[in-house]
Amino acid sequence: MLNYKVLDLTDEKGFLCGKILGDLGADVIKIEKPGGDLSRNIGPYYNNTADPEKSLYWFAFNSSKRSITLNIEDSEGYEIFKKLCSNADILLESFKPGYMNNLGLGYKELSVINPRLIMTSITPFGQTGLYKDYKASDITLLAMSGLLSINGESDRPPLRMCFDQSYYLGCAHAVTGTLLALHCRHNTGKGQHVDASIYESVVRCNYREPFRWEWEKAKTPRMGNFFARGGKGYRQLWPSKDGYVTWVIMMENAKPVRAWVDWMKEEGKSGRWAEINWDEVTSFLKWAPEDIQAIQDSIAEFILSHTTKELEAGSIKRGLLLSPANSVEFVAADEQLAKRNFWKDIEHRELNTTITYPRFTYLSSEGCNEIRFRAPLAGEHNTEIYAKELGFSDKTILSLQKRGII
Repeated sequence: MLNYKVLDLTDEKGFLCGKILGDLGADVIKIEKPGGDLSRNIGPYYNNTADPEKSLYWFAFNSSKRSITLNIEDSEGYEIFKKLCSNADILLESFKPGYMNNLGLGYKELSVINPRLIMTSITPFGQTGLYKDYKASDITLLAMSGLLSINGESDRPPLRMCFDQSYYLGCAHAVTGTLLALHCRHNTGKGQHVDASIYESVVRCNYREPFRWEWEKAKTPRMGNFFARGGKGYRQLWPSKDGYVTWVIMMENAKPVRAWVDWMKEEGKSGRWAEINWDEVTSFLKWAPEDIQAIQDSIAEFILSHTTKELEAGSIKRGLLLSPANSVEFVAADEQLAKRNFWKDIEHRELNTTITYPRFTYLSSEGCNEIRFRAPLAGEHNTEIYAKELGFSDKTILSLQKRGII
């Protein structure tokens, strides 16, 4: 996306969209209110020092961007913003519907200034509909989508997914819509308004529950760490000697269970399962529920007697289809990620250190896709953009600063 200019007016609901475009090579300019974006006050902080310029949250979602400060509600700021839009390719915003229109900066007005402009709006419920003016947090959107209802233990309340998953899903859909609009512009020469609803993005991630409802007319109960299949739950998270692993019995395929029994037999722990003629067992579809539970209990006891590394090595050797439930510390030291140069040390001169970041979302033989530089300080690129790119004099910039416009 080299040579594309993106203006980013979003808050935390839309940060990831701009970051992805920046990693793809676009020149993303984060426009903050004078004094800095309020999201800079979201922790945790580098070295646990509560400082808006040390927010690790800000670092994570605003790398590969430049920053200017600008009050678009001020009449002069309004004109400056229009000037920025006149040669921009993409505008990202996450204000409530109608806010930009009320300022005279809606898509209708901006498309007159720049017919090629793509404006992407990321909001909880979209620009239209009964809920368009409603405010919503991550947990609100997850709850309304139905995802919470299927997460958690059956005897406990619904469980929220970690972090702001709804925002990330909304941004992923917004990026897709933006890139499709950009592709369309190559053919038509015209921009368009992309309306990304976070709620709808999350509803789309409901796995197979809507289809199950259409077929069975039954609500899926929460099953915690059990895998729902055929109206039943099968255990999928197992404690090992030093952690956890994931594995689930495949009802249509007995080969992994046979591999477990062979391993257990080698260590003298197979019990009655060694007496079964496994050549005649192709599936467990005809097994009684108590027998399926019994074999799972035996496997659970065997797993608990081994370390995660032993189990992973055994899985690779025997085809058990098991995977370790890795800790963050393990992921950071994973040899596979290191081999692919997944991590990148980014310099933070103001902190006199480097911080390791995830480098890319995918590799391409042709295109660029990686974190390019650290998140900006508030207004760090004011002079660079206002003076060098917009042609403002030092006197004008100083006056704008004193009057709180930038």
